[in-house]
Amino acid sequence: CLSLPHLSFLILPIHSLSLPLFLSLSLSLSLSLSFSLSPDEHRLNSARLCLIILTCITEDQYADAFLHDDNMNFRVNLHRMPMRHRKKAAEKNVPSRPLVCAVLDLMVEFIVTHMMKDFPMDLYMRCVQVIHKLICYQKKCRIRLHYTWRELWSALINLLKFLLSNETVLLAKHNIFHLALLVVNLFNMFITYGDTFLPTSNSYDELYYEIVRMHQIFDNLYCMVLRVSTNAGQWKEPASKVTHSLVNVRAIINHFNPKIESYAAVNHISQLSEDQVLEVVRSNYDTLTLKLQDGLDQFERYSEQPKEAAFFKELVRSISLNVRKNVSLNTLSQDLLLKEFSTIS
Repeated sequence: CLSLPHLSFLILPIHSLSLPLFLSLSLSLSLSLSFSLSPDEHRLNSARLCLIILTCITEDQYADAFLHDDNMNFRVNLHRMPMRHRKKAAEKNVPSRPLVCAVLDLMVEFIVTHMMKDFPMDLYMRCVQVIHKLICYQKKCRIRLHYTWRELWSALINLLKFLLSNETVLLAKHNIFHLALLVVNLFNMFITYGDTFLPTSNSYDELYYEIVRMHQIFDNLYCMVLRVSTNAGQWKEPASKVTHSLVNVRAIINHFNPKIESYAAVNHISQLSEDQVLEVVRSNYDTLTLKLQDGLDQFERYSEQPKEAAFFKELVRSISLNVRKNVSLNTLSQDLLLKEFSTIS
């Protein structure tokens, strides 16, 4: 992670700042800065390490309880990368919220800002898995988090759009179907269990609105995975899994689109407003049929051995070499070194 002096944060209440909380906030803010920098190997490794730490945090029920504690609200300023298609956000009036909101904001920011030619697939996988584990905890404990879920849904849909637009280039290096499956199953979590953790019924309506509004991306994804899964090749099986996972998303699109078109035709409206579409959605839940999908709230727990052993071995080696290169022990007196070591706890 980046060094602490580079972090900027605003936390209330300050008097209750504990070391674990300070470290959690520092980690989030360090992540926000390391993600925004150019993707050289050192910074990619830093981001990977931070996401591994977040993965372990989100798998711990006590850490999850702390992150979601509604009695401990904080204002956390996250660094946001300047982008041409959005205004620079000053964020002077950041709302006071449970710390999990800052983690979700950070994951959304990463998804939005790292769709690049040299696609960091491993980091995206870890990022989406962190989101999934947080939602699994919310579903399990029936925590209705007041969060701007539409920003997350929009980011995930744009990620699918990016995968579709760069299919040929990405498939030469990555199994994009695994990531697509994780993203679609996040939507399946919201569709199947959203009534247990979304803050209001309006949030559930907005979920359906976003799926219907962006139906072309889901339609294109289905056509792509169907094409790949019906041809012999190395991606046949993973593409087939995505095809099956889209069953409820497609059911929603195929159910509501004709009703929206009919409503527009009857009322002689060329383009419906969001409120009008939401009215159609609310009026037609009764006739919608969805399939119950098993295992959506299950995930593989983090295991350092053997998957991460090589990464940590190389990380320790690079840190050791960096210290030897940049720190000259000959210039430091023995008394000063002993004094420094004595303060380490």
